[in-house]
Amino acid sequence: MGRKLLHTLGYNDQGIIVHVNDAVKSKSYSCPLCGERIIARNGGKSQRPHFAHFKKSEVKCNGESVLSHYFKMKTLDILQEHLNNHSPFHIKWNCPYCSKLYNKDVLQKIVSIKDQCIMNGQPSVITLLGDNGQPLIVIEITIRRKLTKKILEFYESNHIILIHYQLHENDWINITQKLSQPNYVTFCGNPECYNFQFYQNCIQREIFLQKFKCKKCNKIVDGYMVRNTSAFGVIGLDNLTTLEKNQIISTYFRGKRATTADIVVYGKCRCTPHSKGLVCLTKSELIKETQKSKIAKKE
Repeated sequence: MGRKLLHTLGYNDQGIIVHVNDAVKSKSYSCPLCGERIIARNGGKSQRPHFAHFKKSEVKCNGESVLSHYFKMKTLDILQEHLNNHSPFHIKWNCPYCSKLYNKDVLQKIVSIKDQCIMNGQPSVITLLGDNGQPLIVIEITIRRKLTKKILEFYESNHIILIHYQLHENDWINITQKLSQPNYVTFCGNPECYNFQFYQNCIQREIFLQKFKCKKCNKIVDGYMVRNTSAFGVIGLDNLTTLEKNQIISTYFRGKRATTADIVVYGKCRCTPHSKGLVCLTKSELIKETQKSKIAKKE
């Protein structure tokens, strides 16, 4: 279990957080959790340096509760500032099952941030909400307490991504760095991963049209693909299912005969099959190719 985490953080008169090792006994400090006056006890043979309340507080302020509260409030400030400025906040994590590395913007689809949200009697430390007020991501902060199976199952059944931070004594020093590297994220976009099977309901499939160019005859043809998206934005591309292919046939081909090859890449091309020798065109490349074809027609 390790040593007990002592109450080591306090605010000075200027509202700046101070560690007990840097505290001056003659100056007054306040508790980050309850706001009451605390005094520094950093000189003793039997005890490690810590802050103690001048008067007994009704709030249970100990080392763990103070650290987790301060970390939570700073996390709210950091994320809200990024959200207000429309700037991304990236987090990095490895899937514990397939070891796939992710580097995603946690605020990509977030509209608002809530402190201490209660969902079906299940409290969460911080909740990130989408445009319809739907919880998309939950942030849990713990020190010694472990996340129970009941909590994990709740987020899994409600299709909510969980980001978990396990704090240590000095994690208050550089909170931004700690936030960018969570201990655990209940999400993986790898279809072959064990973790994906539990959280695939957090992933939405979007069919989109992509322009391709045949390297043999230079013909530009269209292709349909599936883009997997989540609260973290696009996480990868996938092939069409049979149901999606039939949907494309009924929508875009309007009853005309179409083969699987036509759906993946359709359009007349002198090269057969189309799937060989094709290169994906970006928007800028497509504009250039269109301009080239217009010039060629005039000539």
